[in-house]
Amino acid sequence: MNKNNLDFDTKMIDSLSHLDPPEYEILKTNPWSKSIGSIAWGFSLTTLHLNFLYLQYILPTIGTALIFLGFRSLRNENRYFKTVYIFSIFRLILHLAGLVWISTPLHMLDYITIPIGTVMFIFQIIMFVISQAALNEAHKKAGKTPEYSPFYRIAAWTAASFFIALSPLSQSWLFFIPMVTFYILIIRSLFRIGNELDDTGYVLTNAPVKINSETFSRVYFVTALMIVIICSIFSNHLRLKPQEFYLPEMTPMRHSLINAGFPTEALNHLSEEDVEKIIGVVNIKSISELLMFDPKEIEHRTTYGNHTSINYTYEPGKNNLDVTTIYIEMPENLIYVMQYFVWKGGSPVWQDGILISGENDVNNKKIVNSGLFYSKDGILYEADFPNLACEEVIQNTMFGSSYTTPISGTLSYPFGSKDQGGYVLYSYEIPDEVEFYITFSIFNYMHNSGPLHLPYARTDEKIINGAYLFSDKIKQHYTTYESSRED
Repeated sequence: MNKNNLDFDTKMIDSLSHLDPPEYEILKTNPWSKSIGSIAWGFSLTTLHLNFLYLQYILPTIGTALIFLGFRSLRNENRYFKTVYIFSIFRLILHLAGLVWISTPLHMLDYITIPIGTVMFIFQIIMFVISQAALNEAHKKAGKTPEYSPFYRIAAWTAASFFIALSPLSQSWLFFIPMVTFYILIIRSLFRIGNELDDTGYVLTNAPVKINSETFSRVYFVTALMIVIICSIFSNHLRLKPQEFYLPEMTPMRHSLINAGFPTEALNHLSEEDVEKIIGVVNIKSISELLMFDPKEIEHRTTYGNHTSINYTYEPGKNNLDVTTIYIEMPENLIYVMQYFVWKGGSPVWQDGILISGENDVNNKKIVNSGLFYSKDGILYEADFPNLACEEVIQNTMFGSSYTTPISGTLSYPFGSKDQGGYVLYSYEIPDEVEFYITFSIFNYMHNSGPLHLPYARTDEKIINGAYLFSDKIKQHYTTYESSRED
């Protein structure tokens, strides 16, 4: 380098030395506000719960990663930051474990929630206390007294939230609004701590890492997503224990039932024992309907002078269920009802659910027989329902809650199977000795097109609890039957 170039460089350095560097360059050199900001945003996202679009799971996942990254950059600052950094690692692991729990049947087990919640509460409080001790030590090292103790405030807020949640006050807006207000003020004070430490000129101790923050965030988020997807696929594809199915011999008893109006396809799935129970039948009535889960809407326009009438009809799409309700009237007011269904297209592999309801004021309602059937590689199979029960429950509808005794169950079929279907045969007795009666049956079928259902729950229980009141995914087949006997 010649002398002229050297003089020019010296002049440029002298002239630029009087300029303040951009703020973002200062933060790169002394990133207190960036680290504390990551921690503050992390605690905000792990506390904030928005129960739509899966944000109640996405935001805490991002928040947990931000907490870890914030404390990771401060871990060499003092022994308290080192300790809370280790706590943040445990928090990462606990969050992933929580995703496994929320997306599998573990979520439905009867845990003692208060002791588990208490342990997590103590873990949080300890983490906050150590975090504040770390900040106090950093201020002391910088020769400055902290104006705020935000982590102590967060600890107090967490304690108040925990005890309010255990009390009837948890449903009161009088406590909700002040708690949210205080939390916002606490988080703002935490952000100010980062700015104060930046102003001191106290530079962070170098904390080198092998994986940068951006790469770690992506890997952690993808890992969390894969855990949820894998657990959901494993949990919502219900396993069957199939046996090869053979068409029964057409006996005289079966011939007589077919002649009385019993559909042959449904009768083929009843055992000889079941057939014997319905010999001596008074009357048989079957009612069929095609339930369309993705119907094609066809518009029809009719013009009368200056007026145009628009009507719509619907044609079957790719996912359709052919449902047949068979009423079997027996002597002495005994009724058998068979719900028989066959898929016409579609892939019912992700824990579909059924709910069969009807008369409540009946006696001895019980499931007589049930089963699923399908074909695969040219072979017919049959299997039991993974879950099927007839129990008294509280059912929630748009008209309120009531006690009822439905038949509910869940089902899935193997991947690559065809001709899927099933049936439920149940019976009950009409009370009192009457000559004429009217009864009814409602068959509800909920079809899930994918495996992601968070939190995990049995589909039939979600139907009972009213989760699908306004959903197009559930279809209903309603039928009535009038006794054939005259007054």
